[in-house]
Amino acid sequence: MANVRVEGLTKRYGQVVAVNNVDVEIKEGSLTAILGPSGCGKTTLLRCIAGLLTPDAGKVFIGKEDVTNVPPFKRNLGMVFQRPSMFPHMTAYKNIAWALQLRGWPKDKISSRVTEMLKLVHLEGMEERAFSQLSGGQAQRVVIARALAPQPDILLLDEPLSSLDAKLRDQLKFEIAEIHRKTGCTTIMVTHDQSEALTVANNVLLMFEGKIVQEGDPLDVYRNPKTLFSADFIGTNNMMPAKVVEVGADKAIVQLDGATTRLEAVSFPADIREGTPVWACVRADDVDIVDANERNRYSNVAEVDVQRSSLTGGMVIVEGKLKGIPFRIHAGGSGRFELLDVAGSTISCAMPNVSLIHRDQDDSVLKAQ
Repeated sequence: MANVRVEGLTKRYGQVVAVNNVDVEIKEGSLTAILGPSGCGKTTLLRCIAGLLTPDAGKVFIGKEDVTNVPPFKRNLGMVFQRPSMFPHMTAYKNIAWALQLRGWPKDKISSRVTEMLKLVHLEGMEERAFSQLSGGQAQRVVIARALAPQPDILLLDEPLSSLDAKLRDQLKFEIAEIHRKTGCTTIMVTHDQSEALTVANNVLLMFEGKIVQEGDPLDVYRNPKTLFSADFIGTNNMMPAKVVEVGADKAIVQLDGATTRLEAVSFPADIREGTPVWACVRADDVDIVDANERNRYSNVAEVDVQRSSLTGGMVIVEGKLKGIPFRIHAGGSGRFELLDVAGSTISCAMPNVSLIHRDQDDSVLKAQ
């Protein structure tokens, strides 16, 4: 295992800057997801770490060693690509054994190591199966086992689930997390799927236009967006224009534009002041429907005029307006079905977790997704 550090990393394709002066350190033993939309630079960053691309500027360190100009096969990495890259003419056993033979493992240790790897990825008894006899998920597990068998310092996963169907993706993402827990190998996974990153990783790097715009543990990135892009890309946020009216040590009070409604936020930029225009962000799945007679028991309660509601994937989605501002609620729980009949009425909503983002950020990102 080792940590990974990049300093001032830049990679261009002609006039396009795919990775723009990135500095980041990935801790030893972590499972880090590089998350972002297509074209944000996440795969380019991964390939620079792997040595498959040479950066135009900056450095890559694995542990204490500068590997910027070291070829991939000398970096002690394991790599898994989007599509299962299992050698089709070899059995599962021979695929994994090949990786060990390539690294010069003693012949008397190869068999036990292959058996150990097959057990790790739950493929015991499938040693002699060829690629054509395995499902897509099973073939990808063989490739993961092959990458881990020689005990690499770093495991790199380039959208390893994107070619699988939804059911297999759900199954394999939990297995990747389990494999990481068992091996402790520093793992970096590229994905454009928010749920995948938040489920599997213990550290998330969110990329946009070649830069890392937010880093943190999944829950923090999910609940406390630091940029307008973060709020828009991960899940569904209600973004309401407001102005700061009070700032304290641990909370800030804002007033919605064109309304008397005030909201209390505990997540906000350190540099905001009274009068600062902000977006008040509230997650659609972080809204509680409350009885109008008990609204005084809750903080941040406002009335929402419901326009429509619908059942989607087991969740009830309520769309309406809060003081004229579009507002969306994603409701779960056993009482959610009662919300299917509230169109045309007004409901009281509590918003316990409000985040603030500077409103001077370019809102074109909202139109780009």
